[in-house]
Amino acid sequence: MRPPSGETEPSGGTIAAADGPQEPVPGVPRHVWQVTAVVIVGAFITQLDAALVNVGLATVADDLHASLRSTQWIVSGYLLGLVVGLPLCGWGSRRLGAGRLWMWSLGGFTLTSMLCALATDIRLLVLFRILQGLFGGLLLPAGQTVIAQVAGRNLMGRVMSTAGAALVLGPAAGPVIGGLLIAHASWRWLFLVNIPVGLVGLWLGRRLIPRGEPTKAARFDAVGFVLVGAGLSAVTYAVSLSDASDGLTLTTFYGPLVLGCAALVAFGVLTRRTEAPLLNLDLFANKVFMAAAASSLLAGVVQFGALVIWALYFQLVRGYGVVDTGLAMIGFAVGAAVLPFAGKLTDRFGGGPVSLAGAVVTTLAFVPAALLPVDTSLFVLEACLLLLGVGNALSVVPSSTAAYVTVAPPRIPDAVTLINIFLRLGGAVGSALLVSVVSSGSGGATAVSNHRAAFWCLAFFSLASVVSALGVLLAARARENRC
Repeated sequence: MRPPSGETEPSGGTIAAADGPQEPVPGVPRHVWQVTAVVIVGAFITQLDAALVNVGLATVADDLHASLRSTQWIVSGYLLGLVVGLPLCGWGSRRLGAGRLWMWSLGGFTLTSMLCALATDIRLLVLFRILQGLFGGLLLPAGQTVIAQVAGRNLMGRVMSTAGAALVLGPAAGPVIGGLLIAHASWRWLFLVNIPVGLVGLWLGRRLIPRGEPTKAARFDAVGFVLVGAGLSAVTYAVSLSDASDGLTLTTFYGPLVLGCAALVAFGVLTRRTEAPLLNLDLFANKVFMAAAASSLLAGVVQFGALVIWALYFQLVRGYGVVDTGLAMIGFAVGAAVLPFAGKLTDRFGGGPVSLAGAVVTTLAFVPAALLPVDTSLFVLEACLLLLGVGNALSVVPSSTAAYVTVAPPRIPDAVTLINIFLRLGGAVGSALLVSVVSSGSGGATAVSNHRAAFWCLAFFSLASVVSALGVLLAARARENRC
């Protein structure tokens, strides 16, 4: 039986159930774990690097004699580079093979890390950060594509969740490591630290990463790339500056937002008329995939937004320094360590039920934070962060895994790319929105009330993620019943 229009077959012409109790799961072969471990190296340094640099902006600005507004582009430029690089992954994986694309991306990321460390002025540093983000944007989805191809459907939940640890632990460890590097070394070590890790990853990759079979890829969709790259960059730029203290203007927000949305609409129209588009948007006809994309968008809002808000809470409300703030957020990293267990649950029960449970737990983590008084003991706050880490571990990766198992192998690169685009956009939106909530007013009772409002916003988005996770579950059950 063929799937309904727009839905895809995992392999062999039969539809795999995305949820519900699964068949007994065999042990994961050694070579699959080896490939996963190598991919994690690349994924971790891209996630870690994004969080490392945040704590060093003031130091970089002082050393390079630049304004803080100019230095902020070290972060924004990297984010824009990530978003622009993502749409290339599907075409690049088909043209080169996912493994080769991963190797080239890791090499480029390592090289641009060295260039960032050697930069002598802010303009060069921003340029190199954009290039670094471009390679980082390719590295993560290419690695996930490699994992999906070597693991197969029955093992994907467990293996993807283990690899997904980098998505959570990188941002969680970044403030601690970055603070220590700034305090005891130089801001240049925020980039130099990537070089030995990248070289080890390349050495292991040459030995272990399957290169993949290049296919006769269609002509590169240059017009589509320009439209989707410009559209995603403009939208990301707009939302990343939506918390500007001098207000929203035509130049910084409304103009880029409108132009970005128009470019994305034009890309969607062009895709329908192109025989071999850059990204296959027909995947959204698959209801499981569509619900998982919505879950990824909300997961980005909650995860990235929560990490920013908790860091600001410890600094602005509790008066902690940079290093102490990073250490205080250790509860989140401990909770996120249940990711491998989340993978086993996904293989056993499917991604829908696991992501639904994670969304509920995440929502519950924010309610106490919004209600607790300022003098609440650190132990109670760590309990909230621990609960948040567990909730993220159960919700971020399993929902996307539920979508991947319904997608035919040739379309896996497009599926991984689209899910990552939604996750990144959600992160940009969440960070900007929530920073704007806590930045109005200053100090004292205003800081406390603003953080409470931010925690309630996070609880609202988490509740919306409960709805989207329920959508993944119901769509997957309906798909299973049709088969």
